[in-house]
Amino acid sequence: MRRVFVVAVLCCAPLLGQPQTIAVQPLVEPAPPDQKLFILKYADPQRVSSLLGVFGSHISMSANAEMHALAVTAPHSVMTAIDDAIAKLDIPASAPKDFDFTVYLVVGTEGENIGASMIPKELDPVVTQLRGAFAFKNYRLLDVLTIRSRAGQNVSTQSSGGVVRVGSVDKLVNTNFSIRSATMSADGGTIRLDRMSCSSKVPTEDSPGHYTTQNLSLDTDLDIKEGQKVVVGRMGMTNQQAMFVVITVKIVQ
Repeated sequence: MRRVFVVAVLCCAPLLGQPQTIAVQPLVEPAPPDQKLFILKYADPQRVSSLLGVFGSHISMSANAEMHALAVTAPHSVMTAIDDAIAKLDIPASAPKDFDFTVYLVVGTEGENIGASMIPKELDPVVTQLRGAFAFKNYRLLDVLTIRSRAGQNVSTQSSGGVVRVGSVDKLVNTNFSIRSATMSADGGTIRLDRMSCSSKVPTEDSPGHYTTQNLSLDTDLDIKEGQKVVVGRMGMTNQQAMFVVITVKIVQ
């Protein structure tokens, strides 16, 4: 038995002494990312870029609204999905909308004459609503502001067309109106106003012949449907008078 064991060990010895070869896999260079420039016909490049963020942080994008262009760098497999997504997003329904806003400044008063125009016929339902909520005897139109906004853009306007009677003198009212952003809802039924701001400088008489200015302001977010006239809020003047902001919007195709 001992001889057999020795022979077996000796037979294995040459194998143990042979050098062993280890296979080394060659390094595979990653495929370079695809680069593509999309020229959009309808959709806003900035909004499309925001939506494409769902594909992950391994893609990079540069949007140019003026040239309606979106440059994308992404792996080939992801670029195929991005190509398909843009084709579905860049359709006529996604084209940026313009909105025409009309802002009415309506003054309610206890007196008979506040130095402002009569209420136009189209505001009769609004005045009926105000009469049901407030105890003022008369309502008059102080001023009208109009402004056009492109979806997603900040716009502002101002007017000095308003007049109020202070004592026995008519005084101009200066008004500033702005919207930080107006956007259409997904179903196309509602316009969302982010940070709608209205401020007016209303003259008052603190002593006979001496006038000061009362600063009135209203800031809010608002959802409004096309053609709907909405009483946004009240800006207090005195116990005898108050100013109401009424707004309506039309979508420009």
